[in-house]
Amino acid sequence: MTSSSSRQHELLYFNGAGRAETIRISLHAAGINFTDTRFTGKDWPAIKPTTPLGGVPVLKVDGDSHCQSVSLARYAGKLGGFYPTDPLQALIVDEAIESLNELMAVAPKHSDPEELLKLRKEFQAGTMTKYVDFLEGLIQKNGGVGFASTPSIADLTLWGTVKMIRTGDWTGIDATFFESYAGIVATVESIAKDDKVVAYYASRE
Repeated sequence: MTSSSSRQHELLYFNGAGRAETIRISLHAAGINFTDTRFTGKDWPAIKPTTPLGGVPVLKVDGDSHCQSVSLARYAGKLGGFYPTDPLQALIVDEAIESLNELMAVAPKHSDPEELLKLRKEFQAGTMTKYVDFLEGLIQKNGGVGFASTPSIADLTLWGTVKMIRTGDWTGIDATFFESYAGIVATVESIAKDDKVVAYYASRE
């Protein structure tokens, strides 16, 4: 049987972090020399019909296209040491990353800027607070840092989400929203210093 490290991997996504950064970091941590294919919005109409379900990220393994960001993150996380072997810890990591992806998906959208701000403020006070309280609770049950006993794809995904909020990428959401959540702040600080994460960004310089 061919090992994953000897297979050809190509990741397709926009030229940004988004739903692909956890996959990129994990593949790099696994020592896989993958092709990181990035494209801009103007290229998307031509690329979209070539994807399995009309979305990205897409991971090609030996030419076969695979989709669904959490599935891809889990695959890469297992290869790169960012996914627990313990079934219960794996369940908790899955809970966290699915909740984070769901939170991104249900964030309100509107073409009118004023209406968008209104909807986002309501979202922050209601749905977003509910989800983030839940995530903070998982971290606190784990001792206050991370979702499992070792760094995971959920930690990486949380870090990416927090960075988006802090830099103002989510219009209408307070940039300091996460700062009152001690476990989330501690997890983000910890994963940012992880040796495998640091190595990935050093390779990008």
